[in-house]
Amino acid sequence: MFRRHVTLLPFSLGPRAKERQISAKFPPTAPYGYNLGMQTQSWPDALRPPKPRHIEQLLADFWTELAGLGDLVGRDEQLLAAASTARLRRIVLELMLGLNGIAWPEGTRHLNSYLGESQRAAIQKTLAAPALHGDTWVGQAVALVVIYRWYAPQLVERFQLVYPAELESTTLSTLQESLPDWPLNITTD
Repeated sequence: MFRRHVTLLPFSLGPRAKERQISAKFPPTAPYGYNLGMQTQSWPDALRPPKPRHIEQLLADFWTELAGLGDLVGRDEQLLAAASTARLRRIVLELMLGLNGIAWPEGTRHLNSYLGESQRAAIQKTLAAPALHGDTWVGQAVALVVIYRWYAPQLVERFQLVYPAELESTTLSTLQESLPDWPLNITTD
């Protein structure tokens, strides 16, 4: 009924990460990435696996949210542009957590411990806002697109999801037309 699995986490979860690598029994239907360590008291929150349909919705929500940024920047709506990039960042954070094998912990006050050091560094770089103008929000959005494009294909493969390619294409075309500073190509290395 149960199979024995060894879960080695490919990212650092903090200073006690080695202690958290576990060998455990899982139900055969457990989602990829989910591990028994999520159910133990060693984490500050009750953890649960991500729901594939929610991840798939987040993949589309990212492009829907991003599509509205051109209008906000064009109308100099600084507060709304900041709120929009914050929603994009939240989506990317949820995708990161999904790839780590967990859903966003409801009411958490301990998000850092669920992200690896490189994940935190990447997302924290998108917080920089040197001045309040359109270039700031465009720069943050482009950085979030780069991170999104690194996580999205892995999530699509892991959870066997449908990628919103048409929505991505439409959004990028709209932004290239509405924002003169939007790059023609965004590459992810």
